[in-house]
Amino acid sequence: MVTKTILYLQSLVRELTKLPSETEWVEFKCNYQDPQMIGEYISALSNSATLVGKPKGYLIWGINNETHNIVGTGFNYRKAKKGNENLENWLAHMLNPRVECNFYEVPMSDDETVIILEVACAQLRPVSFSGVEFIRVGASKKKLNDYPDKERELWKAFDSTPYELRLAACNLSEDEVFMLLDYPKYYGKLGLPIPKNRDQVLVDFQNEKFLSTNDAGKWDITNMGAILLAKEIKKFEGLLKKTIRVIWYKDKGRADVIREKEFNNGYISSHEEVVQYIMTIIPQEEVIVGANRTTIVAYPEIAIRELLANSMIHQAIEQKGTNIMVELFSNRIEFSNAGCPLVEIDRIIDTVPVSRNENIAGFMRKCNICEERGSGYEKIITATSKNNMPAPIIRNQSNQFTKVIMLAQVPFEMLPKEDKIRTCYMQACLAYMEHSAISNADLRILFEISDAEIMKITRLIKDTIVAGLIKPVDINTAQRYMKYIPFWA
Repeated sequence: MVTKTILYLQSLVRELTKLPSETEWVEFKCNYQDPQMIGEYISALSNSATLVGKPKGYLIWGINNETHNIVGTGFNYRKAKKGNENLENWLAHMLNPRVECNFYEVPMSDDETVIILEVACAQLRPVSFSGVEFIRVGASKKKLNDYPDKERELWKAFDSTPYELRLAACNLSEDEVFMLLDYPKYYGKLGLPIPKNRDQVLVDFQNEKFLSTNDAGKWDITNMGAILLAKEIKKFEGLLKKTIRVIWYKDKGRADVIREKEFNNGYISSHEEVVQYIMTIIPQEEVIVGANRTTIVAYPEIAIRELLANSMIHQAIEQKGTNIMVELFSNRIEFSNAGCPLVEIDRIIDTVPVSRNENIAGFMRKCNICEERGSGYEKIITATSKNNMPAPIIRNQSNQFTKVIMLAQVPFEMLPKEDKIRTCYMQACLAYMEHSAISNADLRILFEISDAEIMKITRLIKDTIVAGLIKPVDINTAQRYMKYIPFWA
């Protein structure tokens, strides 16, 4: 995170004094320093900043309230006390919930110094001081409960700014923006020429919601901008765990690691890099088909692409402490991300698509990384079935994480019963989405079972019906012509 320099703070003061009058999120004072009133202003400015969509509110000493001229102040926040307690400490424990507040002493000239109290906007609930919630109405401080309409608007505002559009880095110069974001990759992915001037790049990035200007006339990068376009995600303090880790294990367990690689660049670059890296690791063999030599890979590339894109788009990016992970074992590949599945696992194919991070999903669709049509799992199931593989396992882990396990092809006899039943059900879902139904013959082709072993599939169909996952289209049809659809159809 870029620190606030004196030059930035001076620029901030000058920009705020250009306002025609005090606002809901800015208050000017000269030397006024009553601790109780300062605490009430913190509550009011924090709540009002949220209401008007500002990340910060400001209380500034040393500005004439009428003319907005810089006059300087004698207020010394370092020496100020409430009783025997330091002012900053007293204010902090009187606020609920605690909100980030920072004092800055800013020399504006040899003779004039101003004090800025920067107050973060309220995040999840209104900020109260000494048990009372305040709000700004125009330039006046009022009790929030006296304005029920404002209170209702405030509660709505807490849900209005998605995490992907909150700020990853603040107070940046143009040079710093271009040092942090990979703008050539943006234009390359969209198939557009790179503009000849940087102003157009900044305009494009604002339109994409990667950037915004702040109160000091500097640039802020959103979480979305950083996650998608960062040259190095780890340069953004709040996004350290949003990189993608690929771990390659020697066998079926996690005890013996062959190699681990972390992809630290933004997702529009790392998606392709991760896919190609995985494709070099997974087992391959060359076979002769007719007169041609063909390479057969153990897992279909399209399924890997879709599962990785799903992990990126549907992760709970606000959830701390875990990366997107791709783990390769001798018998499977596991994709893990923060956030539980957004739809019922049994209805993953037919449910209307839901995006946890709509802005990120929208841009990744523009880059042809995803489609936002809910077709991802249809492609995955289609690809795995064409490769005679069991349907992937989808798990909701404690309502905190999603794990998808893509299993390698194994002979039908070696497949656990639950894998056979799940695959049968997913095939029924896929067929139904195509206005069709599955038959015994369809499943024999999928599992590479000969006609002589028809009873193996007959038993599987019976097991899947008993599990409550499929049903006959018409119970009166002769057994050999029977077709089956999902239980919910």
